[in-house]
Amino acid sequence: MPSLPPPVWAELHYDGAWNTATGLRTKTAITVTRGLTSESSSEAEPTTCTCALGNRDDRYSPRNPMSPLYGKIGRNTPFRWGYNIGSPWVELTTVENGLTTPGTGLAVSDLDLRLDIALEAWAGRDLAGRYLSTGDNRAWAVTVYETGQLVLYWSPDGTLASRTAVFSTVAVGAYNGQRLAIRVTLDVDNGAGGYEVRFYTGRTVDDDEWTLLGEPVVGATTTAVSNGTAELELGRVKGISGDAAAGKLYAFRLLDGIGGAVVASMDAADAAPDDDSFTSGGRVWTTVNAAFLTNRHVRMAGEVPAWPPTRDLSGNDNIVSIAPTGITRRMDAGNKPQDSALRRYIRARGALECWPLTDGVDSKTAKSMFGGRDMAVESGSLVRSPSWAAGTLADWIEPVVGVTQDMIGGLIGYTPRVPSVGIKWSVDVFLTGGAGNADYAFDIVDTGSGTDADPQRSIRMHLGGELQQVLIIRRSETTNASEEVFLGNYYGLNLFDDQPHALRVTVDIGPFPGVHLYVDGEEQVYVSLDVDVGPVSQIRLGWGFSTIAGETLTDRAVGYLTYWNYAGPTAAEVWDAYMGFQGESASARIERLAAEAGYTASVAGQVVYEQRMGIQGRAKLLALLNEASRTNFGYLLDARDRAEVIHRGGSTLWNQTPALVLDYSAGLISAPFRPVDDDKLTENDVSVKRRYGAVPARQVLEEGALSVQDPPNGVGRYDNEYTYSLATDGQADQVAGMRVHLGTYNGVRYTRITLNLANPRVFAMIDEILRTDVGDLIRLTRLPADHGPDDVDVLVHGYEETAGPDEWTITFNCRPGAPWTAGVVGSRRYGHVDVSGSQLAAAIDADATSVSLTSTEGSLWTSDPDDLPFDLKVGGETMTVTAVSAEAVVIDTFDRTVAEGWGTPDFGPPWTTDGGSASDYSVQGG
Repeated sequence: MPSLPPPVWAELHYDGAWNTATGLRTKTAITVTRGLTSESSSEAEPTTCTCALGNRDDRYSPRNPMSPLYGKIGRNTPFRWGYNIGSPWVELTTVENGLTTPGTGLAVSDLDLRLDIALEAWAGRDLAGRYLSTGDNRAWAVTVYETGQLVLYWSPDGTLASRTAVFSTVAVGAYNGQRLAIRVTLDVDNGAGGYEVRFYTGRTVDDDEWTLLGEPVVGATTTAVSNGTAELELGRVKGISGDAAAGKLYAFRLLDGIGGAVVASMDAADAAPDDDSFTSGGRVWTTVNAAFLTNRHVRMAGEVPAWPPTRDLSGNDNIVSIAPTGITRRMDAGNKPQDSALRRYIRARGALECWPLTDGVDSKTAKSMFGGRDMAVESGSLVRSPSWAAGTLADWIEPVVGVTQDMIGGLIGYTPRVPSVGIKWSVDVFLTGGAGNADYAFDIVDTGSGTDADPQRSIRMHLGGELQQVLIIRRSETTNASEEVFLGNYYGLNLFDDQPHALRVTVDIGPFPGVHLYVDGEEQVYVSLDVDVGPVSQIRLGWGFSTIAGETLTDRAVGYLTYWNYAGPTAAEVWDAYMGFQGESASARIERLAAEAGYTASVAGQVVYEQRMGIQGRAKLLALLNEASRTNFGYLLDARDRAEVIHRGGSTLWNQTPALVLDYSAGLISAPFRPVDDDKLTENDVSVKRRYGAVPARQVLEEGALSVQDPPNGVGRYDNEYTYSLATDGQADQVAGMRVHLGTYNGVRYTRITLNLANPRVFAMIDEILRTDVGDLIRLTRLPADHGPDDVDVLVHGYEETAGPDEWTITFNCRPGAPWTAGVVGSRRYGHVDVSGSQLAAAIDADATSVSLTSTEGSLWTSDPDDLPFDLKVGGETMTVTAVSAEAVVIDTFDRTVAEGWGTPDFGPPWTTDGGSASDYSVQGG
């Protein structure tokens, strides 16, 4: 048990490095709040911390020119805080570092290796191996590829020629810094003439059940794993060309055979902080280069927004009470909504020039997005200035130039002169409207000087709405002559209606010059050129109107004239941005949005299980990030140990191994501990509308204890309506069903669980407690009898941590975890389903170790040894089924072994000798 206050530390980042925050006051409690409250279903607030720094020398006064930190600290100075406590781990830096042990006694037949590790970035890193190119000492190695996929290398004879590399079929799916257990197995002979490789993730290296990562990879021939003399390396593999791991290494297992005997084992908890070598699993492990052992936990990383001084009136003391926050606070600053996805994309991808045409109503010219020359309005007696900010391309795009039915005119812009655009250039324009005989003239002129030696060439296009056509001309101007070459007249472009459209012109520059025309991301026209057309110097967009009597036209809108070099995005990619990236995964949207704004975001979860997002609208950055997280039923949070944003997807919440198992009877839970049995989270009638979608989808629970029926058959109607960003209307039905599922959990809510870390019994679990994070599962066991007979699972929704001279506590804000448990086909833990009905076939008493049941309907109980053992509940008691034998066609016998014996039931229906009825003795589980 540590003395209070616990061993805390704090650091500030200046001079390009982390520096100790001297004078951290421990006589004042330090608090950290992270995540959500137990009742909140919206987005998490930014992580906050409160602490005090001694400031008697005025060093933490940013405006004090005598401070040694003058000019080094100020608003939003990076800050982090934590403890030196608990078991150590191996800290891996970005240099060639790691942990090694001699290569003796490590021969394996089938391979089963497991690694407990947290990587700074889950891409392009070495994990573990016995793999040296010298002396043909290649046995095996595991790495993370640049795509985030795990890779297993092995050689049956140590040579490169016989080496095999197998990739996991999906990426690991972890956020930066996330701790995971990785497992890789190689069955060298699968009994069908081949080998089989499987990749898994879990919580610890000793998990009973692992989550399969992707699909098994089966080879066509049997194989073997070489032994050799190479040392075992963790965190780096010298014979592989990848980068050494950067992160934290906790444990390792190498088994001879899948689930076989352990031949090498490492637990960093067996070491002490700052050890250079230690013994674990009977082997000596040695740190290499910059790797070191530490137990320095970062519990909060953020920024200090203000440095308010608090001077004691006596003049004897001076402190600065700071309140660092996570970076999501800055993301949410101000009230300006994000630019449209198209605008952000064009800026992020580095176009040579763009005139968005989003200028205000009093504009006279169109401003460049990149500070170039304005685009001017064409002059002439019939020309009218366009209607600035009066056009609508789409609801999610900024207002652009509007062109009315009777308007004639145009815009001309001059592009920046660049020495080269490479092998091609492209020009995009975005438009809508213009049905009927309205037309556009699109003229793109190159940088030629117009002399005989250097002709000025252009591509001219006339776009007609009546026939949905484009006429393309190549024009050349020299000193004394001009030339026009008709390149073609093309129909059916479908550009002129009330839908948003994108037109791209791409010109190939030698040796095979040509013109490509793309509409809405797809190529519609290609025509070869007889001469080269050089880089663009000017772009003219003109528009006309019908001269046909009685012709009815529609208004038009046009915007975002954009010029790209050869490295610009494809037409399909730009169209995707124009359409607000509809259909992209939630994780991809979060990472992209953050990157476009200059932040780092990383995500956990498998893309295949994510919801696909709808059209990205215009909102503040944090609102857009939270929208994606909400659609994915996940958590968006400040990272705990770095100034980044993490998203924990909903797929990571299902069927979790508990992060903590808390035995109430052991005195692990502190007051207040008041479960709530209320309707706070109840939703049994949910409508979900897709933004920009059709009719809302609706899901209603019609029957059951929490159904819409009036009591006592239900609880009455609890109806809610939501709007989600979804790619399809069909997804709305899924989301509504999920909300009803979460909103009709029929159980007690354990909203707040407080642990006193200064309690010796609790402190014994400090490693597991400090690892527990938002989204993790906590299991409560041996609860008071009035809480019911079962263990209770809760999901961590947020927490508040306090470290001070009088208390050291963490309070978890929780939501029910049971709704996040689901059946999994083929799983020993989650793969059992109920039989339709069973009843007692013979009397039982307190000494019985078996029970005979009659299956009254449906299937019999499984007797497959691969399904055993499993737990089931009968009348409130839990039984462990170790064997099932069919003594008659409908008779199954359950042999039972439980350490504390069966005893007389204290709850549930009493055991009787008449066999009872199926309804009295229904069996759940199995």
